[in-house]
Amino acid sequence: MEYDIAEISEARDLSQFLKMMQDTFEERIGGDRFFRITGTPVDLGRFSANLEDSKLLALLTEPPNPHGRRSGWDARPFPPLKRTSIGFENDRINFHHMKFIKNGHLEFWTAIDDYFCWRQAAQEMKEHPRLYPYAVVEHPLSFVRLYRTLVDFLRIDCDVIFQMQYLNIQGAILLPYQPESIGFSFPVDPINHLARNRLVFPTKMFPTRFDADPTALEVIKDLTTNSATAANTYRSLMTAAGQRCKEPRPARASYLGRQGVGSQPEASGCFLKV
Repeated sequence: MEYDIAEISEARDLSQFLKMMQDTFEERIGGDRFFRITGTPVDLGRFSANLEDSKLLALLTEPPNPHGRRSGWDARPFPPLKRTSIGFENDRINFHHMKFIKNGHLEFWTAIDDYFCWRQAAQEMKEHPRLYPYAVVEHPLSFVRLYRTLVDFLRIDCDVIFQMQYLNIQGAILLPYQPESIGFSFPVDPINHLARNRLVFPTKMFPTRFDADPTALEVIKDLTTNSATAANTYRSLMTAAGQRCKEPRPARASYLGRQGVGSQPEASGCFLKV
């Protein structure tokens, strides 16, 4: 269902606004597998960003880097991020798609593809995509850190809500243990697949002064409850997410530097503060 631009920009009812954004997202992705995360002020009529402000565009184009490196599963939009009548959006939807609306709403989508399922055999990924733990952790973390900065920039002073989702994801695998471990590379226990096709998690509300890192942790935790190996998966993801930042590794060429996925991302310990 397509919505009129005026319906979106003038929406004041939060539930209706989120439904319009959800419907638009699902119509555009069809039956493809996707990850999506959104951030929204609860008071939609209270803020109107100045779209002429070059600092706003710069912030969205180069969000805070949670990795200390130029490559990784972050929330940078695939360039160019273009001005629309109600905000900013880039054209490509299957890789690092960003949509910002001047009422303070921000969303990020990316396909569950060979980049999200890093180092998985192509044939296996078609049937049972393996969600790579660093992608599962870094995308939400980068997004929530960006939204923290955006809230300050726009001077949003009401509660905000986040929502994370995985769509068309039935059959996917979320393995316990970290990617560097033997348990991840050579699972001993039977591998169980996600039974649900839609993992649209409930919205989570936080105060305007939310701390980005523990907030991201709360958002990420929802996914582990849908894993057949929930306890082990939770522990391994939280271990990865909770490590203190190590020294940044030398930067590699950005994977956003050409039309498509470029250099291999580096997995470091730069995730959440503890």
